[in-house]
Amino acid sequence: MIALIMLATDTPEICCCGIVIIIIIVSIIAATAHKNDQQKNSPNVIITTGGISMSRPPVSHSTFQTYVFSELKDFGDISMEVFTVEMQGSITAPMNNCPILKTITLFDITKGEDDQQPVLCSLDNLQYKDTVAFFSSSIDTLPFTMSLIPDWQSMLSVPIETLTFPARGERILLFTISLTALNGTVLAMSQSRISYTNTQSGYIDSMKSRLRAAELAVKLAVSVSAVDGSFAGTEGAVVQEWIKKRIASSAESNREQVKEKLNRAVEVSMDASASADPEDLIHLCNDLIELTPIPAASMGDKYDILELCLKVASADGTAMDVELDLVNSLAESLGVNRDRFRTMTEKILPVSIHETEDVNTILGIDPEWTREEKRKHLRKENRKWRALATHSDPEKQKQASQMQELIAK
Repeated sequence: MIALIMLATDTPEICCCGIVIIIIIVSIIAATAHKNDQQKNSPNVIITTGGISMSRPPVSHSTFQTYVFSELKDFGDISMEVFTVEMQGSITAPMNNCPILKTITLFDITKGEDDQQPVLCSLDNLQYKDTVAFFSSSIDTLPFTMSLIPDWQSMLSVPIETLTFPARGERILLFTISLTALNGTVLAMSQSRISYTNTQSGYIDSMKSRLRAAELAVKLAVSVSAVDGSFAGTEGAVVQEWIKKRIASSAESNREQVKEKLNRAVEVSMDASASADPEDLIHLCNDLIELTPIPAASMGDKYDILELCLKVASADGTAMDVELDLVNSLAESLGVNRDRFRTMTEKILPVSIHETEDVNTILGIDPEWTREEKRKHLRKENRKWRALATHSDPEKQKQASQMQELIAK
């Protein structure tokens, strides 16, 4: 939550007395995209460096400022390195109860600000329109014409492993945060630069490898769909939508090639799946992973592949056991973090969508664990889901209740 102190400046008596009203605005995600002329008129620009970040700038009561740094953050039972975006300072609105659009964009400016390159993200809710470029936005309301965020407040934390940068090595990243009235007027805007050493291959480094990874994703997704004996229309629609986003995110000069290769991958995998039984498909998928240079792709690509497979498995409303067994096997073959993959699975596959209520699989229990290891794991799970039992989203409340019932069993 972002705590704002709102100053009612349209009432002189209140201003003179120094009375303030503290408002809590429920909103934790922000985002933005702006023209160059809007950036030139930025109320404030703060420059930071990442990795080991500079100290936060001192709080200000007159300007809007932002700060970005990298840190380890807990997400349930797992810790991930994230970029955390914070903001602080004053915001002036043209009227009381002013609706605003809060946005964050992220570009790689290692080659200079005149050569900004997008940073790709594998999280659907942090993507720009029909692409996979990072972008986040939300709508909020400023109750008064003058607002003050008295201390640094977190806006957004982005897991770094979900991002794919243009290239490997030392990168300079530009975060642009903007609060805009719905008529397009920029009320507050700030930019923060952060340096980050990327150890993974970037999408420019491995353009061919990324295309091969996308082809692999399509082939594996079609195989997951076919493992239950059919390739339903809903499953095909999920794959086609995924392909469209990859085409839109490609360089214009490469789009036809990407379109041709990914559509061809669908045809080839459908032909191969049509004549194979479930056990053959498992071996086929493992062979595909071994023959494809997927290690050259980023970890974000690997999670992207698994996310597509999970969405295909759930597209018809029921995640068949044979489909989930195959996806779990793929996760192991791709070498992704087990806890991170399980978190993704829980998000995409609620308990009710599983064909069989396999407690061990749904709760992430290894049958070979000792009794005490199982108890320890279940205690962690219970704490996590108990905290979500009062979530504002009814679906998450429902899932938390179902998971707690399974834990009790």
